[in-house]
Amino acid sequence: MTPKVLLVKPFGIADEIIPPISLGLLATQIRGRYEVKVLDALKERMNATAVAELVAAEKFTVVGFQAWTKDIHEIKATCAKVKESAPDVVTIVGGIHPTMAPERTLSFFGPVLDFAYQGEAEKGLPALLELLGAGDRSAASLGSIPGLVWRDNGRTVCNENCFLTDLDSVGYPAWDLMPPASYPEAPHGAFYRNFPIAPIIITRGCPFSCRYCSAKAASGGKLRSRSLQNVLEELTSLHNEYGVREIQIEDDNFTMNKQFVRDFCESLLSRKLQFSWSFPNGIRLDMVDKPLLQLMKKAGCYALNFGVESGSQRILDMIKKGLTLEQIRRQLILAHDEGFYIGGFFIVGFPSETREEIEQTIKFACSLPLDRIGVSYFQPFPGTPLAQELVEKGEIPADWAEQHHTTLHDLTYVTPTLSAHELQSMRRKMLRSFYLRPRTFINMLRQVNSPQHLYYMAKRSIRWIKA
Repeated sequence: MTPKVLLVKPFGIADEIIPPISLGLLATQIRGRYEVKVLDALKERMNATAVAELVAAEKFTVVGFQAWTKDIHEIKATCAKVKESAPDVVTIVGGIHPTMAPERTLSFFGPVLDFAYQGEAEKGLPALLELLGAGDRSAASLGSIPGLVWRDNGRTVCNENCFLTDLDSVGYPAWDLMPPASYPEAPHGAFYRNFPIAPIIITRGCPFSCRYCSAKAASGGKLRSRSLQNVLEELTSLHNEYGVREIQIEDDNFTMNKQFVRDFCESLLSRKLQFSWSFPNGIRLDMVDKPLLQLMKKAGCYALNFGVESGSQRILDMIKKGLTLEQIRRQLILAHDEGFYIGGFFIVGFPSETREEIEQTIKFACSLPLDRIGVSYFQPFPGTPLAQELVEKGEIPADWAEQHHTTLHDLTYVTPTLSAHELQSMRRKMLRSFYLRPRTFINMLRQVNSPQHLYYMAKRSIRWIKA
């Protein structure tokens, strides 16, 4: 039987509602041979029951989920509902969580999950669908699929992960299955200048070793890039066919290859592709300089986000951020002087962090030329060096992620040097200290583009204040 595939971004609590481009890329790999649909259950507000009803009504035979750690409980509930109504449906999860914790993923989901993928599934998913279509679930066949996580007589098998070297080979996301204009004004990073907006990924990989982050392990330590021609073709299509007027580059390290960035900017200018663009996922402060920033601004870039993380040099050194407080200040002043709208990401509650160090972070953040900040609690995500250290010390259980319904704004780990109440109070103090300054607050209001945008901004603000 030919598989009929539903690819699902799960329902949940999130500040941004954006097209799931990773699912769009998977859809591109399989749509020539199989019927495929992309369902953004977050955008459509479809819970586990609603998704299961859709699977049964449209007779899908394979359902794949994009899984962040915060989503695993919702996905497990959805898989259970799907199996309840259609036991023969094959369920699959992929994404960052199974990549970082492949064996635990199958264990946590139990019989409601058939397969998982670690790493990039653009090659592995078509191979699995071919076997399923042929009715072949032999160990020899399943063992040949890159990145597949599966069960062999009760034993979990994790096939070797594979990082693609030719990113052009995967094509572009299936934008017709998730049109950018159908999305609300709730983009990643909250603010935007033009609509519709399309998130894009140009490079993959991270060579840096920040101890709280999974990027290096999840996407490989070597930076890989699409060709400039491939990127420009997608941008032209987005502009001409879908009316996109802003792009948000979601890469971890887009500015690492400065020559590529220069060529990218020059190409936008020469082709007169008039996009506004930004980096909601952030770029490294030490990967930009004045000439590069000036060219980026000229080519339409208007907003930059940077991971500052802490105002304590001890904490920066402990997490191996590779930056000094002096570097951070100097680079932010440079970006500010070039006229960019600038955001800074901060984390509070790192292991061993003290109240005094969080006070330093609050003071530091308010002294920097930042237009907005995000303040998250430290979370020991599976597979990261800090999480492993905490497991070894007995501060968190190995199944930490399975015990919490997490978002970046949930308090799920409390360092022994602070109480939960102190940590929550310090985070709220940081947000109040930064945003309730008249100039900062007024400038933020000026960035609101419409009543709908204001609605989503208000929802986000209330959620942050309550966290």
